[in-house]
Amino acid sequence: MSTRPGPSTSPTPLLCVRGLSVVIGARPVVGGVDLDLGPGERVALCGPSGSGKSLTAAAVLGRLPPGAVADGIVEIGATPVLRIPAALRPGSPRVAAIGQDSRTALNPLVRVGRQLRASVRSTGGDDSDGSLRALLADTGLEDPARVLAGHPGELSGGQRQRVQLAMALAGRPDLLVADEPTTALDPVSRRRVLDLLTERLAGTALLFISHDLAAARELCARIVRIRAGRTVAAGHRPDTGIPDRNEDGRGPTATRARSVAVELPRGPGADGPVRADTAATSRAADGAPAPAFLAARGLHRVHPDPRPRRPWSRAPRRPVHALRGADLAVHAGERVGLAGASGAGKSTLLRILLALERADDGTVTVDGHPVRPGPVRGLRWYRRAVQYVPQDPASALDPRASAGDLVAEPLARLAVPGDHAAAVATALDRVGLAGTVAGRRPGELSGGQAQRVALARALAVGPRLLIADEPLSGLDPELRSRIVELITGTCAEDGTGLLLVAHDLALLAALCPRAVVLHDGAVVEDRPTADLLAAPRHPAAAELVRASGAAPVRLPA
Repeated sequence: MSTRPGPSTSPTPLLCVRGLSVVIGARPVVGGVDLDLGPGERVALCGPSGSGKSLTAAAVLGRLPPGAVADGIVEIGATPVLRIPAALRPGSPRVAAIGQDSRTALNPLVRVGRQLRASVRSTGGDDSDGSLRALLADTGLEDPARVLAGHPGELSGGQRQRVQLAMALAGRPDLLVADEPTTALDPVSRRRVLDLLTERLAGTALLFISHDLAAARELCARIVRIRAGRTVAAGHRPDTGIPDRNEDGRGPTATRARSVAVELPRGPGADGPVRADTAATSRAADGAPAPAFLAARGLHRVHPDPRPRRPWSRAPRRPVHALRGADLAVHAGERVGLAGASGAGKSTLLRILLALERADDGTVTVDGHPVRPGPVRGLRWYRRAVQYVPQDPASALDPRASAGDLVAEPLARLAVPGDHAAAVATALDRVGLAGTVAGRRPGELSGGQAQRVALARALAVGPRLLIADEPLSGLDPELRSRIVELITGTCAEDGTGLLLVAHDLALLAALCPRAVVLHDGAVVEDRPTADLLAAPRHPAAAELVRASGAAPVRLPA
């Protein structure tokens, strides 16, 4: 690996930010950010959710949301650029970005290969098929030819994030702004991407924005802390002089990538089934195994080969087997974690469970009733019983609606009885959002705030089962701890079940006594989380545990 560059000694830094302020409407969001970044230097910008990190990056990139007014100084290569949109900025120095939301960063209507080729051509690079495949292979993507031929919607969140990374690195930028680039990645892919950033950024300056302090320390020579829109501390590694605290500075770091031991709280499902097919402790009054609330049996899903058919080509068509006989059961009130490497089939499984996609074979039942795609009215009972928290809330939430209206929408559409205004206020309060957030639109929220709005929207309905796809990935350690307590408390008090998709095995362990590992479309582990982390049996599970560095989980006696 390359040696980390030290702080810039250049009299003219590549990036200079002085007194940056951003106001949206009449509300100041950023109010005093100072930052220098020299050529080839790597600096991390860290802070709690809503502190202004992403808006600072947007100001640097010329991508502020509509209605945002910025003031201060932003210079790239000694050229003032604050009030110049990204499309009108000079081409030198070259600036690239990796966004937090991979779904909105890629055009869903254009094949990945065409987008990647356009990115490479714009910088005069080699856009041959072999070069593009090599770029994707460097990020750890398997079968690059199939990825290039497909559309972004056919990829998992982690795969899209790595496509973004390949597009950014292809242009050999002078400055790379990376906003939470490892958020959507499983531990194995995260390790690969961090290694790639370390090895491939020789001569490229990096502004790394992340909640992951372990990754920030590994990649960057300096860490700049931001809180409430202001720079509060900065230091050099390894002697930063900054206490090892949460991003809000109030206590010890809640989670670490290398050493995690979680006490699992008691609650419904704390002594749940070891395997989905045994239901060892979920039993009816007569001692017989109780039927699962959500049951998926023998799910198969095959996607056609995404590569366009060419009459002159003799290459065989190779369909994608996304699911191969997957079984999954979640009992009433049970908390189950679902893990697996990027591309293992998790997204396809969730789409089938949510009645958004039809399986080629197999069945899904909820409370004994079959679930399959159909008319909205016919699925209203199911949407009341099962609610979903998406991985990319920024792309899932209507940008024209306020946060309060977004939380209220499912209450009205599903005809949930009661005082909807009170339910909205309660839901927002439960996820730690102040009342003033109710009037803001998604574009005025940070990534973490948007994620909490999506969680509040799901909880407001009072579902019997919550299906959550990485609901904690955009939150700082303090908020993650609060949301963990909220979800476990909701499960215990309301009897709500949970199916949690997570790449962070320590956080999965904090919420779910039982874990399921998906690999190549099949369930390869279905065991108590403590046992899985202590002694994984399948090689894919073992690789996830090794890459995450999660320590064995201690269950209370």
